Amino acid sequence: MIIDYRMVPAMKEYIDVKEAQKIFANGYLSGYLGTYKDMKMYTQVTIDEMIHSMEEGDVRRAVLQAEWSIGDYRKQNDAVYKTVQSYPDKFIAGYLCLNPLEDDDMASVVEREVKERGFRGVNIQPWAYRIKSNDKRFYPVYAKCLELGIPITIHSSINFTANRTIDYGRPLYLDEVACDFPGLTIVANHGGWPWVNEMVAVAWKHPNVYIEIGAVSPKYIGVPGTGWEPLMVYGNSLLQDRVLFATDSMLPHRRCVEEIKSLPLKDSVKEKWLGVNAARILGLL
Repeated sequence: MIIDYRMVPAMKEYIDVKEAQKIFANGYLSGYLGTYKDMKMYTQVTIDEMIHSMEEGDVRRAVLQAEWSIGDYRKQNDAVYKTVQSYPDKFIAGYLCLNPLEDDDMASVVEREVKERGFRGVNIQPWAYRIKSNDKRFYPVYAKCLELGIPITIHSSINFTANRTIDYGRPLYLDEVACDFPGLTIVANHGGWPWVNEMVAVAWKHPNVYIEIGAVSPKYIGVPGTGWEPLMVYGNSLLQDRVLFATDSMLPHRRCVEEIKSLPLKDSVKEKWLGVNAARILGLL
């Protein structure tokens, strides 16, 4: 079974489309327009179109993750909850997002959302808050996730913002988090590029750290000279049980699945990347 470990809710479910387009055109997210040419479609896509993309790629299930970068984090969590409730046969789990810059007690938010609405994970984007993942302001959230036995996913790669450093996404900061919370399942979103060596080292050191490759065209992972070589080597051997397929709702499912199947990996490893590893985290195995 193929599982997309990270999709995000349709933007129109939690923010006015015109407002979102304005933010992408003129705000700190404007760099994404130059990188992802179809960002206009990203702001307008519907749930039905997302599900159609899944079906075209033979993706049976997905994890729907709220991600705070614009708007109200509460509305994004509501959108995830609504979608998961409406399409339980497609979205196996919902992960909530947070905004630690607000006065809310974020650890209490996590506990309430998990216990009252059934959320099964937390997603954070350090660059969006200008807070590194090892910042102690996140520690109450990490502790609560550990207590509740749920994973946390953390943006661990480049960002294309116009006014903040890519350093917020360095995988090296996850090393300290994993040291301080050895039982916490940590999923590093987007594979750690351009610090793939660093990402592989952190995952090799900590058995509770997983590498997710969402928003990356898989064909480039297999191209020499792109910086992905360490993942191809160790993801086909020592770390084969800890790589997760995802699209981040940024790339078509069929294209991504076909590209992973074309990578020079062992067939058994391709199956793990595409779904077996995710199924283990989600308690399906």
